[in-house]
Amino acid sequence: PSLFLAQAILESSDSKGVPGNSGLAKYHNNFFGIKVDKSWKGKVALLKTREVINGKDVYVNATFRKYDSPGDSFKDRINFLAKNKRYKNVFLSQSPETQAYSLQNSGYATDPKYAEKLVSLINNLNLKIYDKI
Repeated sequence: PSLFLAQAILESSDSKGVPGNSGLAKYHNNFFGIKVDKSWKGKVALLKTREVINGKDVYVNATFRKYDSPGDSFKDRINFLAKNKRYKNVFLSQSPETQAYSLQNSGYATDPKYAEKLVSLINNLNLKIYDKI
């Protein structure tokens, strides 16, 4: 749960760091930055996004999944990771920190500091308390 929450916070934050306030989350109910792939049959949103390519920030237009509700985004994040073979090893570890690095190494995000940011959120917001529930 702590990784799940950290991802939602990071991916849905606006440029000022306010969770749930990014355009993608606010207007398209996408709290995890999940882009459209060949398996997606739902609605889409075309937005400018930051990618890190060859160590440089590049802004590109990308097509993201659009959801009817925040709950749909949260459910789809679970299905998306479960159905994509490249993420099969992410949740083999019990440690949310190791899971964060595994998620990054599996290609979830282009930001080379993605896992570091997730781990920082997990620790700074004491999100591990939800792992024990």
